[in-house]
Amino acid sequence: MKKVAIFASGSGTNAENISRYFSENQHIEVTLLVSNNSKAGVHERMSLLGIPSVTFSKQAFAEGRPVLEKLKEYAVDWIVLAGFMNKLSAEILNAYPDRVVNIHPALLPKYGGKGMYGMHVHEAVVAAGERESGITIHYVNEQYDEGPVIFQASCPVLPTDTPEDVAAKVHALEYKHYPRVIASLLSKECADSFSSLCVSVFERATKDYHVTDHVDAPVRNPFEPGTIESQLYLKNWIDAVQWHLEDLIRDPQIIPENVVVLKRRIDRSNQERTDLVEQIDSYFLKTYEKTSVCPDATINTESPAWAVDRLSILILKIYHMQQEVNRPDTDDAHRETCQWKLSVLLEQKQDLSAALDQLLEDIGKGKKYMKVYRQMKMYNDPALNPVLYGHKK
Repeated sequence: MKKVAIFASGSGTNAENISRYFSENQHIEVTLLVSNNSKAGVHERMSLLGIPSVTFSKQAFAEGRPVLEKLKEYAVDWIVLAGFMNKLSAEILNAYPDRVVNIHPALLPKYGGKGMYGMHVHEAVVAAGERESGITIHYVNEQYDEGPVIFQASCPVLPTDTPEDVAAKVHALEYKHYPRVIASLLSKECADSFSSLCVSVFERATKDYHVTDHVDAPVRNPFEPGTIESQLYLKNWIDAVQWHLEDLIRDPQIIPENVVVLKRRIDRSNQERTDLVEQIDSYFLKTYEKTSVCPDATINTESPAWAVDRLSILILKIYHMQQEVNRPDTDDAHRETCQWKLSVLLEQKQDLSAALDQLLEDIGKGKKYMKVYRQMKMYNDPALNPVLYGHKK
């Protein structure tokens, strides 16, 4: 479990948004609010969420040690600044190297530095006639707004926009992206291995899907687009949908016409699944592209992403078998059988996770190498499927 302290000075809308985002996360927890303003509205917001808060003087922040002692008391791993109007001392930053992040309401390096915060930024953007603004999420160093950039997102600024209009657009970007970027940063640390990252994301996606438990429910991917976490989440969601499509097509009362509709949808889902597996393998190829391959290195029978694919489906099996174990409308014999099957699945999860991590370790050390063989499916290709090209004669 990674523990986060949020530093804030104002009303606390971002702090509340971040805290709510992680409220049910099993691996990341907001445990403390730190402020330099005892009268700030953020204290009440966090109190309603059950999160304790503490206020320090400007001198305490400059000294650093009183703040660090409180962070140590709460076992804080990361510091997230959310509208915090006080510079952090070198002592605090040195205690949390590359673990202090901030969000700035402009596209740095523009409109950054001392005095550039809140409406001051938006007023400067409008006064300069800028045609876009946005947010910058960055690591914090000893200089205002000069830490390495982690993420940026932009929004248009219209000629008719007021500073208040720009502020509303920027706030929307903050609420959307800041929690996701924090999750992406911390999830890499939460995972002792790549398999544990997979399991964490797959379990979340499985849980999210079953909130509606409907094959047409929209995907609301909580991870930043383009990240491996985002791909893993989508992978499991596709698997969950296909799982339930396979249930529907086996309904004894199904209308024959619907069988064809579902079969074609399952075919499309299989294609999406395979496409995504190749994208995940491309991630691994990029990750290990500079690895020196040993002369006696061997290739595995399957690529890492296909092991990830099997792990995703296994998490779904475990979820549904647990549901069977807990079913109240069945007898003890059914529950005992399902409990035994569940124990086998959990053992398989442990073994598959270990095998995946070992494969990635071997690839990283050059003991094994990998390739991605792009799809050559024949039944979807009108030039290769004889039934399809036969109709053209």
